[in-house]
Amino acid sequence: MLELSNVRAGYDEIEVLHGVDMTVGEGEIVALIGSNGAGKTTTMRTICGILSATHGTITYRGEPIQEEPSHEIVERGIVQVPENRDLFTNMTVMDNLLLGAQTADAQAKRDETLEEMLELFPRLAERKSQRAGTMSGGEQQMLTLARALMGDPDLLILDEPSIGLAPQLVQEVFDVVEEVHSQGVTVLMVEQNVQQTLRLADRGYVMENGRITMSAPGDELLEDDGIVEAYLGV
Repeated sequence: MLELSNVRAGYDEIEVLHGVDMTVGEGEIVALIGSNGAGKTTTMRTICGILSATHGTITYRGEPIQEEPSHEIVERGIVQVPENRDLFTNMTVMDNLLLGAQTADAQAKRDETLEEMLELFPRLAERKSQRAGTMSGGEQQMLTLARALMGDPDLLILDEPSIGLAPQLVQEVFDVVEEVHSQGVTVLMVEQNVQQTLRLADRGYVMENGRITMSAPGDELLEDDGIVEAYLGV
């Protein structure tokens, strides 16, 4: 579905990604783990067209997308949930949700998807007339995720979806990811909760200093002594 081949990217003159190779198969949950500053968010931003790859290719369903602007990548069905939430805080929950239906396909089924989101996220249903900026951090994260799903994605890219959340809300986020995946959405996620992420993931990649250093099924990575020591604090 998605393939990165020898991808290099960065900011101005500073290269962050040094030849990244990665694949995400249709219907998979794939995790990208690594320490802060490893290049995980840069990878996500490059896939989504927010940053330009300076070398290499990114193909989606067999077609190169590395030179496409971000709005065209969204049209292809790739939707990102950014780490910073990026909500319209002075607008209501409902208005934020409706803005998520950007593509023609998403617009065509907007009302149906909206009903599904309000069922999947009952807190948002309760607060649909409330301004987004007045909600708690956990509620804002749920809104960010629901808004992305309003875009009817085929590939959902999650960048630290549980960061800063209480444990109960973290579990809710993972439950939503599992539910969305069960409905046929492919997921690529960066997440600080490495143990829970690898339990959920079909496969995982380890990134260090802008390079992929390891790739294996999620359960195998959980049993790797180096991964346990580096990321699970054991």
